[in-house]
Amino acid sequence: MDMFSRIIKYITGFIIIFLIQYICNWLVKSFNLILPAPILGLIVFTFLLQTNVIKKEWVKDICKFLLKIMPMLFVPLLVGIVVYYSVIEKNLIPILVNVILTATLTLFITALIVDNIIKFIRLQKIRKFHND
Repeated sequence: MDMFSRIIKYITGFIIIFLIQYICNWLVKSFNLILPAPILGLIVFTFLLQTNVIKKEWVKDICKFLLKIMPMLFVPLLVGIVVYYSVIEKNLIPILVNVILTATLTLFITALIVDNIIKFIRLQKIRKFHND
């Protein structure tokens, strides 16, 4: 693959991802949705990939690139921590308790949901087997 076609693939993939995110931002603002725009964007992007509206080949290269540079995208977060260090230091215990509790709760709820989905799928397979 020559350099020009690689550049076109990167630009195409970036435009696709950018448009999905832009549309989701607009939807959240226009309809006052409680779902954050990035989460809605991920849901829409996943749906479009699963239904083959967007071909995986179109976004594969840009996704690999974005994953490679992801650590660099967290630099502003680290700068914010340094800037607000005194506030964080004063509230460290409540922050840690909050992070630990929410992470544990999220893990627990996710496990329950996945467990129920697995049970549901198994039940559907058993019903289908008995009906056949």
